[in-house]
Amino acid sequence: MKIKPISFICASLFAGSSISATAAVQVEFWSHALGGTYDAYHQKIVNDFNASQKEIELVHKDLTWGGMKPAIVAAVAEGKVPGLVMVPAEWMNEMAPKLLTPVTKEIAPFKNQYTDAAIQNASKNGEIYGFPSYQVTAVMVYNKDMLAKAGVKPEFNTVDDVFIAAKKIKDKTGKPGWAPKLQDGFQTWFLFQGLPLVKDNKAVFNSPAHIALVQKFADAYKAGIIVKDTSLTFDKQIAGFANNSIGMFAEGGHAVIKIKDANPRAYAAAGVTSFPLNDAKTASFGGWSTMYVVPKGQKNMAAVAKAAQYITSDAVQLEFSKASNTYASTKKANATLANDPVMNDPNDLGKVAFKMGALTIDKSRHFMIRDVPDEAMMHKLMNDKIDAAIQGRIPVKQALDEAVAAWNKRLAKK
Repeated sequence: MKIKPISFICASLFAGSSISATAAVQVEFWSHALGGTYDAYHQKIVNDFNASQKEIELVHKDLTWGGMKPAIVAAVAEGKVPGLVMVPAEWMNEMAPKLLTPVTKEIAPFKNQYTDAAIQNASKNGEIYGFPSYQVTAVMVYNKDMLAKAGVKPEFNTVDDVFIAAKKIKDKTGKPGWAPKLQDGFQTWFLFQGLPLVKDNKAVFNSPAHIALVQKFADAYKAGIIVKDTSLTFDKQIAGFANNSIGMFAEGGHAVIKIKDANPRAYAAAGVTSFPLNDAKTASFGGWSTMYVVPKGQKNMAAVAKAAQYITSDAVQLEFSKASNTYASTKKANATLANDPVMNDPNDLGKVAFKMGALTIDKSRHFMIRDVPDEAMMHKLMNDKIDAAIQGRIPVKQALDEAVAAWNKRLAKK
């Protein structure tokens, strides 16, 4: 992998630094399951940074997906913490504030380089806990032949537009028009639609608006407008689309490459458009974001902030985005990507997908259940009931009332 020179950005990061120049402060940063493929990238940014100044020595270490959480817990317990650790937003949400140090003060001088959504993804309880890094967002992948037969244009401003199109596809082809992302949990749909989960420490997702949204999915499920599998995996989505049994589905742009591998003919019939923004009233759907957090116990916050500013800068993130087909969390890098001719080949569906995602990434939120005890259990309590309601095994209102009651019992003990 060829990495362009990025050392030119380093010198400006140290203007006015208060870090002592008498001895280099070592800042170790951990990346997350990026070993092997991106070793050359990380070595390049470490070498360029270290060659640009003498105050900080940047050191890189990559940990596995399964090894990262235990390593953070152990490091905090032992009092020997790294400077920065890459984690997805939901891990930050889970770990803060018990295991992490807020970086609200440290990020303030360069906070405006990031998108507003990226900063929101890195925030909890009014504090910022991470320096935003790479992210992804969903695009809508569709079967051009099925949409044409149904007289549907791939232009969706709201989720209602998607339901209407899915019904037309079902009516004309007899096949489900849409495979919505229900496998990630229905809380995503509530939050995407601007519907709160908790207010004043009480669950509130059984309001008429919440009930109406779930009922919309339940009605579509019963009519066969959406696929009849509420736990549809990524691989099953790809297989269904490749076999021409699904009209549309929403996923990261990397999904189109999987379609090409599964069925070149289906790939040739595929098109991509951006996921609806609900008339820009809420953020983009399907966001997944990462950030560099600071484990609790770190003493050299000034040095850590300088290192974080560098490894999450426009230039450094831009190079990773090009190498990984992900998006940056900075405004300038994403604008550059969106206008890069190399990333805008209309004959390359993967690049078309990347372009579509780039149009909404600045609004892409990583939706999470925040400020609740035992998030995994709360997630299950809600979604088991909603799955049953969508599948018609229990009335929607009853399902949400029961889930809210279960949540409130746990919230009362918080």
